[in-house]
Amino acid sequence: MSHRAILFASILMASLVPVGCGSSVVHLSHDEFDRLPRDSRQEIFDAENDLVIARNRQDDAVEKAEKTERAIDELARRWARATARLTAAGQAARMSQARKVFDTQRALLDSEVEVAQAQIATTETGTAVARARLQLVRARQLARIGRMTLAELKPLEDNVASFDARLKAYTTAETSLRARAQSQLDASKAAAYAYASSTGDYDTGVWGD
Repeated sequence: MSHRAILFASILMASLVPVGCGSSVVHLSHDEFDRLPRDSRQEIFDAENDLVIARNRQDDAVEKAEKTERAIDELARRWARATARLTAAGQAARMSQARKVFDTQRALLDSEVEVAQAQIATTETGTAVARARLQLVRARQLARIGRMTLAELKPLEDNVASFDARLKAYTTAETSLRARAQSQLDASKAAAYAYASSTGDYDTGVWGD
């Protein structure tokens, strides 16, 4: 992983301290839940489902980051095999051109790692938003049956708003990194095409080795 990717991820992760983390978890008893009208129970169910979906997205983001980092190791092995093949074939003169292809591929993977790390931060915040919203939905139902006051809802509403703002910022950062990764992808394709066109070697570039 590039130093910039590590730094970017560290900044994002460090800022993911939950807002209002000292507040207690809002729960409804079975009796309280049963007293709610059907639309209220459905609202709670939907919020719980949103939290499950958010957690799954977070898991997917972590898996994608790990996969991208493994791809960097595989690229290094591919380069070693490619250099050995070119040398054995008496085509060492092509090495500098081939290296440009692999350098652009490495830059692409570094960009993809940055995107993956940003996606982890985004999905972690998405999970925090979903959890905060579930708390708020439950609290609003308790307020309906008189177990909480409207004043007690305010901190929970503020919590949701804070995480929403954080999510928006992370989504914007992730979008910017995705645009940069796309430009790296274009550069990688262009380098591979230029190498193949000038050498006739379709094995060393992105087509495998």
